[in-house]
Amino acid sequence: MSDPPTSDQALELAPLLKRAGTIIESEIRGWSMGGTVAPGTRIRIRCGTATSYPAGTVIAFVGGRGLVGHRVVGYGRHRASGARLFTRGDGTLVCDPPIEPERVLGEVIEWRDGETWRPLPAAPPRGLLARGAAAGTLFMVRAALAVDARLAARIAVLLAAVARRLAPAAPVP
Repeated sequence: MSDPPTSDQALELAPLLKRAGTIIESEIRGWSMGGTVAPGTRIRIRCGTATSYPAGTVIAFVGGRGLVGHRVVGYGRHRASGARLFTRGDGTLVCDPPIEPERVLGEVIEWRDGETWRPLPAAPPRGLLARGAAAGTLFMVRAALAVDARLAARIAVLLAAVARRLAPAAPVP
């Protein structure tokens, strides 16, 4: 199996894949989607040029370390740098740094269960405390975006680091 593309390589390929509207396959490599999609699971991504996705949609976007598949949890706008999407993995409480719509490759439409492809399930339910923590961190990042996009990204990264320190260790595959 070859190494996954780097962020730069994925950004170079993204416009071609989006214009073609092709469906590509990828493999989940981390635990950020929690029990929704486990590491090692094959997924299908419908590449496209949509600039808006409903909250709850799982999208694939080019992140700092390659392709990321997370659920849309909201939108924001910075007066100078424009619209941003807020995403979060189902297994985390903290949203990702705000992303530009151009970084979105498309919607994650299916996951492979043995030999069968299945639609992605809805986000798993969270308890009251987890919902409050997730909403609070999203509020902080969204408020920071109103001031500066880089500040919002830094706050998201800082909150994620704090959450990792406070969370129990993830299972070892």
